[in-house]
Formats: sequence, C-alpha cells, structure tokens
Amino acid sequence: MTASIQRLTRSLATCLLFGFLAVLVAFLPGVFSPAAAVATREVEVIDLADELSGADEQLLLERTPGLELPGEVTDVTYILFAENDDNLNDTVREFGEDERSDLISTERDKWAPGALIVAVGLDPQKMGVYCGDDVCAAIGIYEEGRLDGILDRMETPLRNGNWAAGMLEGATAAGDPTAVRESSQAPGWLGWAIGGGIGALAVGGGAAAIVATRRAQVKKARGQFDEVQRDYGRVAQELQAIDVRAHSLTSPLADDALRCQWEEVKSGFLGLNETFDQLAGLRHESPDAEFRELRAPIATAHEQVTRMKTAEENIELLAGMEHGDAGLRRRELTELHEDILAAGAGIEDAGLGERLSLLDARVLDLRSRLDAPGFMDEFADLVGDHRVLVAAAQQRLYEESGTEETSDEGRRAPRVWESGWRPAYGYGNYVPFAVVHTWHSSDQQAASASSSSATTGYSGGGFSGGGGSRGF
Repeated sequence: MTASIQRLTRSLATCLLFGFLAVLVAFLPGVFSPAAAVATREVEVIDLADELSGADEQLLLERTPGLELPGEVTDVTYILFAENDDNLNDTVREFGEDERSDLISTERDKWAPGALIVAVGLDPQKMGVYCGDDVCAAIGIYEEGRLDGILDRMETPLRNGNWAAGMLEGATAAGDPTAVRESSQAPGWLGWAIGGGIGALAVGGGAAAIVATRRAQVKKARGQFDEVQRDYGRVAQELQAIDVRAHSLTSPLADDALRCQWEEVKSGFLGLNETFDQLAGLRHESPDAEFRELRAPIATAHEQVTRMKTAEENIELLAGMEHGDAGLRRRELTELHEDILAAGAGIEDAGLGERLSLLDARVLDLRSRLDAPGFMDEFADLVGDHRVLVAAAQQRLYEESGTEETSDEGRRAPRVWESGWRPAYGYGNYVPFAVVHTWHSSDQQAASASSSSATTGYSGGGFSGGGGSRGF
C-alpha cells in the first residue's frame, strides 16, 4: 500500500469516527445531558366528541407517561373534536384561544413551551400533531418528512375508527426518530466515500436510530411485562366465573359468532403456559438485554391478557343489558337512534330515508319500554333491520360519490376482545352507519392522503405554532 493510500485511509477512518460521535450526541441528548430527565409529565384527554370509552381514556392516561419522549415534553394533551374546520390547525388554535389558554404561549403566537398536542377531528376526518418550539426542536418536527412520518403512523388505526389507538400512535411516533416518511427521505448514501463526511453521518445516524429503537423496545417490553404480572393472576383466578358468565348469555345477540369469539380469546389465554415457560426467571429488574431478547413472548402474553380483560368487560356489558340494566339499554337504543338519523342525513334517497324513519319510530318506542319482557328480542330485530338499511346506505354512498370501495380485512365489526366492541356489533355482521361512513371517507381520501404533505399554516394572522395536520 502506498503512503498516499495509507494517509487517505487514515483520514477516512478518522472522519467516520468523529462523524459517528457527533451524530450520536445529536440524536441521543438524554445520554449526554442531565437536562433530558423530567420528573413529571402531565397527560390530559379532552374528548369533545364523546366518543372515547373509559377504557380508551385509561389507555391514553396509563401508556403516555411511559412513552420514550424527549425531556422537553412536559405536557401531552389529546383532543378529539366531533366537528372541525377543514384545516384542523385552525380548530385546535381556536380551542386553545377560547377554552385553554394554557396550551398557547404567553405571547399567544405559538404553542406553549413543553406542550405536545395530538388532535383528531371527526367531521371532516383530520389528524394533527402540534408542539411548543422547544418540543418541536427536540423531536425534529421540522426535518424533511418528519411531520408526515408521524401522521402516517396515526393513519391506520384512525381509518379503522380506533381513535385512542391513533392518538397514542401520534404521541409515540413523536418520540421515535425513525418515524419519517420514506418517500421524503434523502436517496441512498451511494457517494459516501467522496470526502468521507457524508458516510460518517449515514453511519452515525443509522447507529443512533438503532440505539433509540432498542431503548424503546426495552421500555415497551418492561411496561408490558409489568402489566402481565399485575393482571394475569386475577384474571386466571376468575376465569371460570367469567366463562360461566359468557355461557349464561341467552339473548339473540349472543349468537354463534360471539360464542366462537369467546372460545378463541379463552383458548389464547389458556395457551399462555408455554409462553410463560420462556419468561421463567424474568424480573422487572432484569437486564435490558433479557427484555430485548424476550420481547416477542412478552408481547404475546400482554396481548392475550389484554384481550381477556377486554372480553370480560364486554361480556359484562351484554349480561347487564340482558338482566335489565335500564341505563345500558337506554344507551344502546340512543346510539341506534342517532346512527339511524346519521344514515338518513348522509344519503340522498327518499325511499331509503322513509324506511329509516319508520325504523327510528320503533327504536324510540322501545326506548319508552325499557322493562319490556321481550326487550332483547325486540332490540335484536331492530339491529337486524338496521343492518339491512346500513348495507343499502353504504351502496348509495359509494354510488353517489363515484368512489371505489377498498377491500380490507380490517373492515369488520370489532370483536368481543377489542375495546371498540358494543352489544350488537357483529350480530349478523352488523356495523353501524357511522363506521361505514368512516370507511367511505377513508376511501375518498386514501389516494390524496397517502401522497399529500401536512398543512402547517393557520388562517389566523400572527399565529405560527409548530406542527400540522392532514386528512386520514
């Protein structure tokens, strides 16, 4: 090897090393700066649409404090709007100005320092993530493809109507430096050797992303492991009673499909013995390497325990309805009434609208007779008739808009182990019109949403808060 080649090799190696260290410091400030540690992170859920269940809100309140977010984030606020402007940014800004001035800086021109806001609007369907200047800088939201990458993570659960899961994904992605839209990223580092510096950034950036991802994996695995340890024993001890409760359901809503779902979730829970064998000896204080290695069986155990807990809650709902709980009966009939009204308003078909009106009259009549001896049979008949009308309304929606319906296995009624399940969901494949309308809106926006960039501007002059929004 000639002396010039040796010098070039040493120079390139030195450049790579220093580039790696520089980018590592930039990507992992928490490792090198004690300022990254935060004693308290406030979490708030604001459900203006009244669409989140108690379990949904609990999910957000319990999971958010454990997210891998920069130390600059002191407040995480989730907001769900029933109605909103086409530019969700304006709706969030107006809400802050009119109702929650603490979300806005003292100068009233930006979001408050330390704030991370995840917002979803249901009419029209929009999603957005916003942040104070310090948080925006810490999560790199102004970097190319970063905001779109965060919103992309939210899109799938939101399209499926899982509002809480979608908002949680937004907060999670804000703390994940790898959440960047791929199409917006720079092309491959083919010319890394020219000058050496670009190659160093590529290696360093990749290494930093790997380290950040591994830390997030370990933290998630520990949290899931703690939940399994907390809940498994209680559920296992009460499983027989839960099973008896499930098999004691007698209404038409407890059809073969629901019973099959129960057997599936029960079998999954009972099949955890082999999974727990893999976790033998694991403790909360075990090394990170063990949690990273065992994260797959931990996730399996967590999923099955969570499924069983949710199924237990949902079976109790249906049992309460069967046993005459007036509050539950009134709530379900009111939901059916409101869904019928939404279907009538959502399509232009006089004949179908008249049939919906006749059905609604029957719903209101039953709501005045909550203690009727044949209540559950009548309710099941109403649901079955509404299912037929929803199918007709769905067909009209797509015909009127000229939109092609997406074939998606996820487009089904929630199952008994899912948080979105309600009594009657899935009965004869029933889904409410509100869900069908969501699917239709998603299909309308799918082509443009997947390629469009987020809107970052505000109609109100002088406001320049960080973040942005787009449709889902």
